[in-house]
Amino acid sequence: MRRSEEVSEMLQKAKDFVAKHKTALLVILCLLIVGIAYAVGRYSASEQAAAEQPAVMTQEQTQDVKALRTQLDISKSNAETLQRRLAEVQAGQRAPAATYYVQAPTVERAAQVVERQIKEDAPTLPRAVREKSDRTVVTPITKDANGKDLPPEEQKVDVYKINLRKDHRIKAGASVIDGKALMSIGYEQGRFEALAHFDGGRYKGVTVTYNIIEW
Repeated sequence: MRRSEEVSEMLQKAKDFVAKHKTALLVILCLLIVGIAYAVGRYSASEQAAAEQPAVMTQEQTQDVKALRTQLDISKSNAETLQRRLAEVQAGQRAPAATYYVQAPTVERAAQVVERQIKEDAPTLPRAVREKSDRTVVTPITKDANGKDLPPEEQKVDVYKINLRKDHRIKAGASVIDGKALMSIGYEQGRFEALAHFDGGRYKGVTVTYNIIEW
């Protein structure tokens, strides 16, 4: 019986401590979330730098969702979206941002030259090619929109600058409800988003949203 009383007393002390210092604890929690986000960001920065290196991919690979996921280290949804966009570009439905020429015996060799120039950030590259992006793909184009081989003089090298949709986001901000400002902390993944609202140290409620349409 005494053991039970001791446990109850400890729980009550813990509740009293939380009630008394709830604002400070909330601030510590927010700082902890920001710290974790910062640490994750720094860790992913080195990975991102490696991912930004150009990747040479064949036309067939750019139309294979699995190959895009593997070689570019991206999510399935990003790979599926990218595959559709690249198909539109290769079918001539989207105009290139820039065109330039390199000397090479074959289009495959030209792709390697372009890859090296991008890695070296060569000043001779067009500005559009030198811009920062999440991923860069270099593809020798040897077939037309119908899959037929192009004559050598019509073959070319495409450079795709790709900015990905980020799959995970931590948010902090403020909401005004009935004239009262509430602190909000949120998490977003894909189309799903959840926001927790606080009045000082008191939890006031949660908002959950889902993106129905995107364009």
